[in-house]
Amino acid sequence: MGGSRTMQENIDLSVIVPCFNEQDNIPVLVERIDKAVRLYGIKTEIILVDDLSKDNTWQVMQETAKKYPTVKCVHHKVNKGIVGGWKTGTEKAQGTYILTTDADLQYLPEDIPRLYREIVKDDYDLVQGWRHATEDKNFIRWAQSKVFSGMLNVMFFMHLRDIKSGFIVYKKKVLMDVLNYKSQYKHFQHLITVAAHCKGYKIKQIPVIFEKRHAGVSYLKNVPIRFILKALTDLPKAFVEYFLKRGR
Repeated sequence: MGGSRTMQENIDLSVIVPCFNEQDNIPVLVERIDKAVRLYGIKTEIILVDDLSKDNTWQVMQETAKKYPTVKCVHHKVNKGIVGGWKTGTEKAQGTYILTTDADLQYLPEDIPRLYREIVKDDYDLVQGWRHATEDKNFIRWAQSKVFSGMLNVMFFMHLRDIKSGFIVYKKKVLMDVLNYKSQYKHFQHLITVAAHCKGYKIKQIPVIFEKRHAGVSYLKNVPIRFILKALTDLPKAFVEYFLKRGR
């Protein structure tokens, strides 16, 4: 476990980062998050969750935590996926608000204060960054996001942009409630805003820049079609749980 703030000091924001084979991204990610939140005086802890990486991610996380006392490190003994990382991080989080982001630096750490200020200012339950301008030229990823967002908007009577984005800040109790689902989903990370919408939470979206991966290889690179097909199987289950049964 890495260092952390004293228990007496209130934490405004917990940033949860699931990590799988991200050894080359972690030092840069933490440095940029730390600089961004310090600039705006946001008392922040960074929770790095190693999802049984095959490289030196765990060792790099621990070394980074020695340099930044606001970093907590958690290690999974089995691979639990992105949502498993969110659940683990949420259990460890002490912040009033929780922000989820990826380790690959495609979402800019410098945008974290923007999301935080929006949720505090207008008292939303969650604020999601939608990918307005992107440097990622992967057509498959772009098409997948458009198709999913369109399908989810139609199925659940929503009018949201880029629903697949995992760059979101929540009230802690809201994220805990949203992650308490009944069905067995393969990729629940894409249904976060669906669950929040159907549970009656207030959602705001703001545009963010989406850049190229800083280092390493995305786990989606070699299996985009298989990933899409698996994700599609979640939609009927979500429709039953969140629309027909209103699974609150």
